[in-house]
Amino acid sequence: MMYDRLFGLSFFSILIFTACHDKPLSTVDEEFDVSVYTPAYLTSRPKVLFDEGHENHHKSNGTYKPFVNLIINDGVDLAITDKQASGQILSGFRLYIVVNAKGKSELNDSPAFTTQECDAVEEWVKEGGSLLLITDHFPFGSAVENLAKKFHVEMQKGIVQDSIYNDKTSNDESQLEFSRKNKLLAECELTKGIDKVISFTGQSIRCDDSCISFLNLSDFAYDMTAKTEVIKDGNDTRVNVSFVNPQSAKGRSQGVAFTYGQGRVVVLGEAGMLTAQFNRDHSKFGMNVNADNKILALNIMHWLIPPPRKN
Repeated sequence: MMYDRLFGLSFFSILIFTACHDKPLSTVDEEFDVSVYTPAYLTSRPKVLFDEGHENHHKSNGTYKPFVNLIINDGVDLAITDKQASGQILSGFRLYIVVNAKGKSELNDSPAFTTQECDAVEEWVKEGGSLLLITDHFPFGSAVENLAKKFHVEMQKGIVQDSIYNDKTSNDESQLEFSRKNKLLAECELTKGIDKVISFTGQSIRCDDSCISFLNLSDFAYDMTAKTEVIKDGNDTRVNVSFVNPQSAKGRSQGVAFTYGQGRVVVLGEAGMLTAQFNRDHSKFGMNVNADNKILALNIMHWLIPPPRKN
């Protein structure tokens, strides 16, 4: 099934996922500037593993190509895997990146990672690996809920919106703004040099008091849960998803970071913020909308893999 983005949602709006073969819902912005003025890892070239073994919506040569090329230009040695996670697969890598993994159920909301995989990733991080777990609106939070729970991170599993602190240029309450001005962008290493981050329709997340929440949701943010209906028409399947039951998202986040054992973890509740894409109507979303999102991508990498100190 293909996943469209959401625009101008209300409590009763409906998102349609369809298996019909049609014009792509989003395409990569091939002209986005992925250059890095001062690469961080030219002398160390840490090994990074990008997951494509869990029905991932975003691929390294598709809509996550700008992010992949950006971190390669920053000096990492990137490999792609279509295998299940295990100690053997992860061995020798500094960072494991998982973006919008999906389950294999009809709604794609079943666990994308087996219990054994979750255990392997947790143990690897404890021993010094780093994990970048990127999620999104339904069904992506549900699909990685068991992996996130290993690190004490809670997935909301629906969608989050904000009636006040949204990107006013988008006319969309699900496109959120985190800025110095609105005080939702935390002061920390991950937000160094950034004035504003925009996210592009995702879920909320929460972790315990020991983590750093660097994309804080406001008192006006609200979560909604997903109500699904599967409709079959011949070989095509359509899934109607209504987002209902608004609840306050106060105290929750779209970006958290923390140490875990000897390793480090960053979890995002929205994936579009680190892409550079065009919608079907050719409007932009991702790093090509807000330049500081590119800085955020590099800051996240530098926090997960601290660059060598300069002499």
